[in-house]
Amino acid sequence: MMFKSVFKNNEIEFLCAEEDYGVIPTPFPSSKHIPDWFKALPPRLGDQGFQTSTIKRCMPFLDSMLMGYIIPLAADVQITSNDNCSGITYKSNFYRPMIENHIKEQVTSEKSPNPLDPKPPIKFMNYWMFKTPPGYSLLFLPPLNRPDPRFTCFSGTVDYPYYEQEYVNFPFTFNQPNFAGIIPAGTPLVQVIPIKKDDLLPKHRSRSFTENEIKSTHLMRTIRDFVHESLYKDKLHKKLPK
Repeated sequence: MMFKSVFKNNEIEFLCAEEDYGVIPTPFPSSKHIPDWFKALPPRLGDQGFQTSTIKRCMPFLDSMLMGYIIPLAADVQITSNDNCSGITYKSNFYRPMIENHIKEQVTSEKSPNPLDPKPPIKFMNYWMFKTPPGYSLLFLPPLNRPDPRFTCFSGTVDYPYYEQEYVNFPFTFNQPNFAGIIPAGTPLVQVIPIKKDDLLPKHRSRSFTENEIKSTHLMRTIRDFVHESLYKDKLHKKLPK
């Protein structure tokens, strides 16, 4: 198994085995996975005024979908579930395993049952490794604001350099009862977002607003409501790097 790299310090690189390259679907920017229902939404509901904006104009909602990259399913998987998803069978014709089992005792107990019970945890196998500049961690989570009704992958954070030297697989539960069908190759499994733990804020405190903070909030709301409706989008929003 050989890995090839042309790594640069301002990018994330996805690496796979030579025999898999060109065979398994390639990770892609999360911005390429915008759901059709979102694209079809108009920015406003007809001509009914300022207060009828749709979520199409909500930059926080959109930004969460644009961040990072999507890791797709490597190959077709046929799945069958029973009436409460406690029993899952699967098979694939791919030359590598596509799913592996866990046991439900790994995520639940009789003393404090997991809300996912009786769904057993199972695991999608991933055949991409990741290369980043030193100091990054990779946050893996279900594609934000784009839930798949069939399954939900667990969230997890993996630190440098483990993800450069070993595959990171994706535990999940299957959610759709009485399902019998194929999850096709290329189906988005997780969204991966590079983060730096050192840049997270480790301390916290709580307090009430100061008088100046109340005035500042009132001013912003006044400008937004009476002067510039798209204040956040046009003046305060920071675009993601390209």
